[in-house]
Amino acid sequence: MQHVVIIGAGMGGLATALRLRHQGFRVTVLEKQPRPGGRSNVITEAGFRVDTGPTILVMKSAFEEMYRAIGEDIDQRLTFTQIDPNYRIYYHDDTHLDLYSNMAELAREVEKIETGSAERLFEFIGAAARKYALGMDFVDRNFNKLTDLANPVAGLRLLQTSAHQNLYRQVRRFFNGNDKLTKAFSFHSMFLGLSPFEALAMYSLITYADVALGMWYPEGGIYAIIEDLLQLANERGVEIRTNSPVDEILIEQGRVVGVRLGSGEQVQADLVISNADLPYTYTHLIKGQHRKHYPDRRLEQMDYACSGYLLYLGIDKRYDHLRHQALYFSEDYKATLDDIFVNKAIPEQPSFHMSIPTVTDPSLAPPAHTLIYLLAPMPNLDNSDVDWEAAAPRLRAQLLDQLECIIDPDIQEHIVWERDYTPLDFQQDYNAVHGTAFGSLSQGFFQSAYFRPHNKAHDINGLYFVGQGTYPGIGMPMVMISSRLVTERVIEEWC
Repeated sequence: MQHVVIIGAGMGGLATALRLRHQGFRVTVLEKQPRPGGRSNVITEAGFRVDTGPTILVMKSAFEEMYRAIGEDIDQRLTFTQIDPNYRIYYHDDTHLDLYSNMAELAREVEKIETGSAERLFEFIGAAARKYALGMDFVDRNFNKLTDLANPVAGLRLLQTSAHQNLYRQVRRFFNGNDKLTKAFSFHSMFLGLSPFEALAMYSLITYADVALGMWYPEGGIYAIIEDLLQLANERGVEIRTNSPVDEILIEQGRVVGVRLGSGEQVQADLVISNADLPYTYTHLIKGQHRKHYPDRRLEQMDYACSGYLLYLGIDKRYDHLRHQALYFSEDYKATLDDIFVNKAIPEQPSFHMSIPTVTDPSLAPPAHTLIYLLAPMPNLDNSDVDWEAAAPRLRAQLLDQLECIIDPDIQEHIVWERDYTPLDFQQDYNAVHGTAFGSLSQGFFQSAYFRPHNKAHDINGLYFVGQGTYPGIGMPMVMISSRLVTERVIEEWC
C-alpha cells in the first residue's frame, strides 16, 4: 500500500486525506499546531466558541461533492441553515442595506438606496452569472499546458462577458455611479485578497455565488466541518499527528522519499502533499538545489494577499436586532483600500466584516450572551513598517467606537471575554508568508488558473500541493475543489 504524507491538517489537507484513503492509500497527516484545522480553527473559552477564520460557507455544492466522493452525505452528518440576508451593510452616514439572496427582497432594498436601481441590479446579476459560468470552466480542472487556459474560445468569452475590465469601474457603471450600491456589489474581491479597485470584473462571479447560490451556516460553526472530517478520518484509519511540525521534505535523486520533523524523526513516504502555505513550503521545507522552478527571487516577486486584524468579543447581553453577518464601509473607501494595498499602512478609518453567529446559533455563547467576530482587512507584513504591538490596541479602540454607533453605545461595559489576532499571529501559527489572512498568493489574473502554482511540483517527483496556494485558489470552496483536483492527479499518476 502506497504511503502518502500530507503536511498540514487544514481543510484541504483533511479533505485530500479522506479522498486518498477512500482510494486505498495509506495516509499520514502531520500538523504543526496542537489542534487541526489550519486557518479554519476555533477558540473555546469562558463558555464561548468562536471560529477564528471563515465563518460562513458559500458554494455548498463543493462540500457536498467532497462527501459524496467518499460515500457520505454531508446533510446527514451536519445541520445547515441558510443565512438570508447574507449581509447587512452599514454605511458611514448611519444608513444600511440588507443583501438578500431572495431577489424580490434584494430589489426592494436597492430601491431604498436609489429609485429605479432594481432593473440595473438584475442586469448586474445576469452579467455576473455569465462570468460565473465562464470562471467555473477554469476553476474545475487541472492545468497541464498554457492552451488549457489561453485559447480562442476562452478569449472570445472573456471579451463577450467584459470579464477583463476593472471590477469597481464596471460595477459602478451598472449602478449609474451610485457609491453605496457600487461598494455593496464589488467588495467580494477582498475575500481573494484583492482590492476591488485593482481586481478584474471576472470576480463579480463571487458576488453571484454569494447572492444567487446562497450562504450557509453549519450548526456549531465552520469548525464543526473540521470536527466531522476528523471523525471520518479516525473511523477510516487516517493517521493524524498534531504537534508534529515538518522541517524538511526529503528528496533523493529528484524524487520525494519522506519528511523530517522538527524532532529529527524521519517519516518515509512514497509521495508528499503539502497543505502548508505554498510559498513557505518552497522556501522553508525544500532545499534550494531541488527547486530551480521556484527560487527565492521568483517567490519574492509574486503578489501576496492582504492580512487582517481580528477581534473576538463575548458580550453579556443579547442583540436580537442584529443580522448574522454585517459589513461596515468607511467614508473614504478608496483611501482605506489604498492604505492596505498600496501604502502598506493601517487605514485611518478601517472598514470591517462583522459576524454575530449567536443570532443563528445561541449555543456558541452562555445564555443571554452574544458572540461578535470582527475582521478588518490590513496590509500584510511585506514591506510594511507597522508596529503591531502598538497598532493592535489602537485598532481595537477604533472598532469598538464604531460598534458603539452601530450596535450599542454602552457595548464596552458588557464585554466579558475577548481575544485578538494580528498578521504576526498568522505568520507564527500558520506559517503564512507575510502574515496573509485569507491565503498567501493573491488572485490576480497572472496568479490564477494555469498561471497559479500548479498542484504538482515541476522538478520534484512525488511532490504535490493542495489548498489556497495552488489552483483554483483562495476560499473554502476552492480548497475543497483543490482537494479533488490533486486527488485526480495522484490517482492518474500512481494508480
